Amino acid sequence: MQCVPLKETWYSLYRNYETDPFFGGTAKCGRFDVPSSAVNGTYQMSAQYGEISEQVLLTLSSSEGYDAGNVVHFSKTGEDASAVAYIAYDNCEECAIVRNTYINEKACVVFVPESALRKKKTCCDFVFDLLCGTGEKYYTYDKSCEH
Repeated sequence: MQCVPLKETWYSLYRNYETDPFFGGTAKCGRFDVPSSAVNGTYQMSAQYGEISEQVLLTLSSSEGYDAGNVVHFSKTGEDASAVAYIAYDNCEECAIVRNTYINEKACVVFVPESALRKKKTCCDFVFDLLCGTGEKYYTYDKSCEH
């Protein structure tokens, strides 16, 4: 993923599944920060959703045939919990679409940087529909998250 470390806070905007067992369940207002450089290839990520706040270790690798880090390995600090996800699309100014295979092969989520929250996301929406399907979307960011 070209965007790590993150230059600003990123938010979970919507996804095509209702519950995320690794990141906050059904909680809204997911926000993520990766403020520093990697230590031995691993980044410290701050994850918040609703009232929950966690520290997560993030390591990038490349799947076969790719040069860019398109595979994200997550592990929760102090817990024996881990997950793997795949970067399906990223544009650091607009959005990232992540396929969360720890849920199922079609599970996708859209993340946006704070600076893009109020911008139209036509390209991201199109790519999401193309890669992840046009079924129901579960919005995890709304006006209540702005407080």
